[in-house]
Amino acid sequence: MNITPFVSNAEVPHAPRMAANGWRMLCCPMHMAMMLPMGMGAAPPAAAPSEPPPSFFDGTPQEVSDWVGRSDANTRDLYDVIEAGRLLVIRNATLWPMTDDRPLPAHDLLVRDGVIVGTQPSAATVPEGARVVDATGLHAIPGLADNHVHPVLIGMSNAWSKLLGPGVDGSQLQLPYDLVLFLYLAGGTTRIQVMSGSAEELALRAAVRDGRLRGPAMRVASPVVDGYPVVWGTHITYAVGDTEGAATAARRMKEKGFDFAKPYTRLPLEAYDRLMAECKALGIEVNGHIPAAVRVDHALRSGQSGVAHVIELFSNLPMPERASAEHMTRVARLAAERNVTVCPTLSVSRVFEYDIGQRNDISFSNVLDPMLRYLMRPNGPIVQMFSSQPQFVIQGTDILAHSILMMQALRAEGVRFVSGTDFGNGNVTLEHSLHDELEMYVRDVGMSPLEALRSATVESAAHHGESAVSGTLEVGKRSDLVLLRADPSRDIAATRQIEGVMLGNAYLSRDAMARGLERAKAIYARMPVPAAA
Repeated sequence: MNITPFVSNAEVPHAPRMAANGWRMLCCPMHMAMMLPMGMGAAPPAAAPSEPPPSFFDGTPQEVSDWVGRSDANTRDLYDVIEAGRLLVIRNATLWPMTDDRPLPAHDLLVRDGVIVGTQPSAATVPEGARVVDATGLHAIPGLADNHVHPVLIGMSNAWSKLLGPGVDGSQLQLPYDLVLFLYLAGGTTRIQVMSGSAEELALRAAVRDGRLRGPAMRVASPVVDGYPVVWGTHITYAVGDTEGAATAARRMKEKGFDFAKPYTRLPLEAYDRLMAECKALGIEVNGHIPAAVRVDHALRSGQSGVAHVIELFSNLPMPERASAEHMTRVARLAAERNVTVCPTLSVSRVFEYDIGQRNDISFSNVLDPMLRYLMRPNGPIVQMFSSQPQFVIQGTDILAHSILMMQALRAEGVRFVSGTDFGNGNVTLEHSLHDELEMYVRDVGMSPLEALRSATVESAAHHGESAVSGTLEVGKRSDLVLLRADPSRDIAATRQIEGVMLGNAYLSRDAMARGLERAKAIYARMPVPAAA
């Protein structure tokens, strides 16, 4: 299948402009909404360049903007910070430690300096001098994780501004970073994995770790490692022209401090193999797409430990092989054998069907970010582009059903799932949030509510290498947790009913979350984005 991507390679020396040479594995529609401005439209294939493209090209921003260094003035007063050394008692909750399926009804959780120091039956005496949060009737779960996010930072906003004309600049479309982080927390998400990084995302990670900004624990992928012509603009890409370029990419991401490598769609087989070898030598985890030139079996046997979408496990194959039960079973067994972690992003599969016109039961009207509402509207550029291209329609038809079958095969073999949305800024508990993804695991795949919850807590902490310090409500773990007004073991939709969020030594009450959300909405409302009709 030959598909001309919506991207310009004009900034890459000697790169053929948008030549369509076999790009079969389409990136998800949500990611395309995030990166659409990089290309500004399709163009016909170009003639082959007169000389080979560079071995390696890094066009990602090297300088960090002043947005990272700005204060937390928009959110500072929302957090009730517990004094150092003082005990906090979350009183009389039903605790879900997530060490097994059993709750601890009528129990207190004791926290000091952001760490769980004990539990006790609520009949016990509260230690003198302790702060108390009355959690009577509430359910306490570990904080949730979204393992596939693309926060909208200033580089993206600058790119988006080009779609709105010369009178708009990126600063007019940018939510302050403390509010970007707050939106994840207000949805109960205390851990995120950023799936394409640059110096800006690394600086944001540092600001969170240093405590300058309060936000979820964060891992950051390398820029996508792609072959020529790159699928997206080099703003988020390490472009690789040969095997030595792949080795350079690995050394560059190690030097910069990215948490893992993200291979991408057009990376040639030989370059992929060299990237895998260099990453293994440097101790770099590999978690991302499976390039179209690489068979799934080869990728998993080569040591790729994480897969960014469940569709990666079948979408590069022609029909009927991609929907073959034999293929799905074989891949699932190999993934289990190789301890591969899969981030399903069923939300992406569902949106893909919306974009090609297969379904009309999806709305973006309650997406907080007005630019995403504008891009994803029914008559907008994403839907028009997908639905008008026969190749996209073929690839996207019934892709959710195939994704569900693939997940069921993986689940039968005991493969680890970690929850993720492939969305921009957190949409709190509204549509297209992490809560939609968890509900699909239960409703469509057949997971129990607690199994789905484990994908966002216990399994995510293990995937991040942090099982020793997070993911469960146990003594010695970080006190990152969510208080719910309903029982999540009975209905996974209870994760939307958030009463409070604890992040280390800071507590976000329901009222504080409402105030912060209104502040974000007020800034979004001032952005010069046309209404999404």
